[in-house]
Amino acid sequence: MIRAVLIDNEPLALHYFQNKLKNFQQIEVTKTFTSVKLFLNSLPSLEFEVIFLEIKLDELNGLEVADIIKSNRPHVIVIFITSYSEFAIQAYEIGGLDYLLKPISQARLEKTVSRIEHEFSMQQLVQQTSNTILNVQCFNQFATYSNNSLVSFKTEKTKELFAYFILHPNMPIHRDVLIEILWPNLDYVRAKSNLHTALSYLRKTLNNMGYANCIIFSNKYYIFEKPNILCDLYEFQDCFSDFKKSDFPPISLINQCLAIYKDGLLIFDDYEWATSDRDKLTKSYIELLEKGFQTSIGTETEKAIDYLNRLLEFDPYNELKLEQYLQLLIEAGLHTQAYTIFLTYEQKLKEDLAITPSSTLLEMSNKLFSHNQ
Repeated sequence: MIRAVLIDNEPLALHYFQNKLKNFQQIEVTKTFTSVKLFLNSLPSLEFEVIFLEIKLDELNGLEVADIIKSNRPHVIVIFITSYSEFAIQAYEIGGLDYLLKPISQARLEKTVSRIEHEFSMQQLVQQTSNTILNVQCFNQFATYSNNSLVSFKTEKTKELFAYFILHPNMPIHRDVLIEILWPNLDYVRAKSNLHTALSYLRKTLNNMGYANCIIFSNKYYIFEKPNILCDLYEFQDCFSDFKKSDFPPISLINQCLAIYKDGLLIFDDYEWATSDRDKLTKSYIELLEKGFQTSIGTETEKAIDYLNRLLEFDPYNELKLEQYLQLLIEAGLHTQAYTIFLTYEQKLKEDLAITPSSTLLEMSNKLFSHNQ
């Protein structure tokens, strides 16, 4: 059971959200607050693993409250709930796991709870391990934790070098490739010196955490021998491998993969070299969403529509795909939902590109949706 605390200065909103959480047996709401002052006074005696925070509060704002919590209890999972989208980046920088915009659908809340379960299980695994284990986070923003504390790298380039090794373990990487990736605009001699310095810093950092000799150099090639670490990227790759092996993967496996993926690989890190890796994982993410959509369309309409909306966010102008999705909705008897999706697409084309749907899609819509018009 994962213990939760809720804070919202609107009692009705607090009560409504608490009722929504009752649908999840794995979450136990132990305390609710409408006052930040009362919460902070009670904090020393409170035991909880996750907190749901409104951004707009009367005394301190939710970001300030989260900062206080993370300073004292870095393991607490923070979920922001708000009607304001403009604080999302700050929320993730503070260490928030998710950012929910009101009104919150059941499907969106299921996604958040899956993320909470994944994060909680990762924390439990770390606590149960007697040896020092690194926990490396690649999705959303790159971060490394040792003994549950954030690892501070000597320089940003040292951190980026480690990120590159994490994404390319157990493979020989030529020294000049690293130089070109990390210092493309620097002359070779200085860049080579910088690489040696960054490697020295990285080796020292890893040695101090019990990971000696995992960077091997031979004949101008470096190999990062993947040590015993926790890494969300490796977990996603294992999970997606299980998904690919099954002709009929369960929804729980699909949701597990999606929860690990969060919003994407290194999306808050300006690493140009990661583009191809990011694109590859995005294709995997889309494949998961499409399978989730196809699997749930006949049984769980709200969840199917959530998968579909997330698909359209990635490729909003692909009419061929849209036609396929609409046809599947029609075949499942979801005419109203299909018509709503079409109207949203038509409006998006008009606002973003000042064009109308293709004649093929318009003809299809006239045949399928004439009774809705």
